[in-house]
Amino acid sequence: MFNLGLFELGLFGVIALIILGPEKLIITARTLGKWYGNFRRMSARLQSELVSELELTEVQNALKAEIDEIRASEAKMKAQMQELQAKIRQTDQIARTNQSAILENWQETQDTKQDAQDTDTDSENPQANTSQYDTLPLTYRFFLLGDYDKKRRLPPAPFLPNYKADKLLYQGDV
Repeated sequence: MFNLGLFELGLFGVIALIILGPEKLIITARTLGKWYGNFRRMSARLQSELVSELELTEVQNALKAEIDEIRASEAKMKAQMQELQAKIRQTDQIARTNQSAILENWQETQDTKQDAQDTDTDSENPQANTSQYDTLPLTYRFFLLGDYDKKRRLPPAPFLPNYKADKLLYQGDV
């Protein structure tokens, strides 16, 4: 710090001994030591506070950058969500218009088939009686296997203890 060597320190010691005397030199050295210790502690504390403040500002800047990044991604996600909601609304509107058109067409075909069936009631055509079932949607209709299809199925699985097969998949009357 001051670039004092052993010779300079010895010279200061001899001068202080001549000026202060041996009794006051001890008290003065003790007081100077306390001041030097206080100065060192204060400078170390100040240095650590400065370092912590610098680290705090760096952390705050990094946090602000992360928050800005999160806000930007949030804005992007909100824009995407609005775009998706607009597409969903558009698809829903198209589906509703198509559904109403399909229902109208189905009602018209039902009316025309009903009219045709009313005119064909004199004939004993069995196909005319079942024509109304041909146009119904196949939702919630279950099909039973005929004899031909049952014979074409795979043979029954080997016996496994503690195994219960699903009754809809395998009927034991084959």
